[in-house]
Amino acid sequence: MDRHSQPNARTSNRVTRFFREGRPFTSERRANFRVRLAPIVAMTALFCSAFATTGQANGRFDRLMADSGDYARSGLYVGGGLVGGFTTRLEGQLTEIPGVDDVEVDPSFGLAGRLGARITPHLALEAHYEWMEDFETSVDGVEIAETRTQALTGDLKGYLATGRVQPYLSAGLGFLSAKSDDPVTTFERTDTDFAVRFGGGVDFYLNESFGLSIDSSYVVPTGDVEDLDYVSVGAGVFFRF
Repeated sequence: MDRHSQPNARTSNRVTRFFREGRPFTSERRANFRVRLAPIVAMTALFCSAFATTGQANGRFDRLMADSGDYARSGLYVGGGLVGGFTTRLEGQLTEIPGVDDVEVDPSFGLAGRLGARITPHLALEAHYEWMEDFETSVDGVEIAETRTQALTGDLKGYLATGRVQPYLSAGLGFLSAKSDDPVTTFERTDTDFAVRFGGGVDFYLNESFGLSIDSSYVVPTGDVEDLDYVSVGAGVFFRF
């Protein structure tokens, strides 16, 4: 990315103003947020329905996946790993600015950490932290903003099986903090607001204490950071106490 070239000055100023000032939470934005909330409500209903019907299918699935290990015992666990993510709406929001057409927001890589407690064989509560290093925004091929995010949510996890391989669904509520800066003008802005997270994954137990995990989640922030919703995909390890 060429940091020394300059895009059209008027275009650059408009995009920089987007990151600097944000957009007022007008009635139109409230309506848009309600539209975005609809699939979230649907996902929640699907989560509850899937978990409610797990009891019927669980016996057959557990017999397939289970062995002699106690993989669903109550207790604390920690985990962490690498993640990659991409924004789902930021490019579209920026192209709505008059005169702005060629916008690209690069995917980002980062780290994730988890601290949780298995409450029952099928339920766990988890603190889930995710740091994204840089969603780089460019206009006409020139970088004009770097955005780093940190998301912290308290998640409820529902396990669909209790054997060595444990698929799960999750949903949580917390905060997302975003720091945007312009590498040319040294402008910086940091905002924090509420966020929700929906996701799922699979835990693979190597033994009763150690395992590998893969997961994906959709983070939906609100308020000043609502344009930074993103999808993350990660892989890592975990340890059961």
